[in-house]
Amino acid sequence: MRHYLLFLLCSSLIFTAQAQDVAEQSDPDALALLKTIKKNYLTDSAKKIDFALEMEFPGQAKETQPGMLIQSGEKFVLEMQGRKIISDTEQVWMYIEELNEVQINDADFETSEDFMSPSDIFKLDESDQLIFAITQYGKEDDQDVTYIECKPTDDFADYAKMRLAVFSKTNQVHHLKIFMKDGSRHTLTISGVEAYEANKSTFTFDSSQYEGVHIEDLRF
Repeated sequence: MRHYLLFLLCSSLIFTAQAQDVAEQSDPDALALLKTIKKNYLTDSAKKIDFALEMEFPGQAKETQPGMLIQSGEKFVLEMQGRKIISDTEQVWMYIEELNEVQINDADFETSEDFMSPSDIFKLDESDQLIFAITQYGKEDDQDVTYIECKPTDDFADYAKMRLAVFSKTNQVHHLKIFMKDGSRHTLTISGVEAYEANKSTFTFDSSQYEGVHIEDLRF
């Protein structure tokens, strides 16, 4: 099930308190920009983020999958490719449309190998597994863009590097591209961010809205 969560592209990253020696190797301006990005996205006010995930594998045609994320702090709703994943920070519901089934797990993102909170993608500055640097400036979609490259400290990581493109004027993420060592490329492009009016029911799964749904409770 891991591949249904696009944010698990970063599954080889461990988001822990930043190690001092790694921080000293990183570009301070890059770290400062990453902290600003985190502050912009991880607020209690809900945001709706539309995105597309483009996957490129050697010798194969590109595949693009659209998706949508509603984020409020650590609470989220993620919809992509016939899956709907909801978390209220205590539980995670994964609804599989083709099976009309919902799987319920504890929201233990720190230790789980199956789930990772989407908020982690905005916490790159907290990783002690990456070295960051602003590498260049350019233009995309007629806007100035700052590029940050992130390289792993682990020689055995599955990816060679990640490249983050940030709109310079707004400090909004344009896209994140991951370069895998097997030659594949994965690009997450954010196409829109807007305020979202969430309520108590937004971040819970209401089984009454899914006629005949099978409930698989996997909580301990």
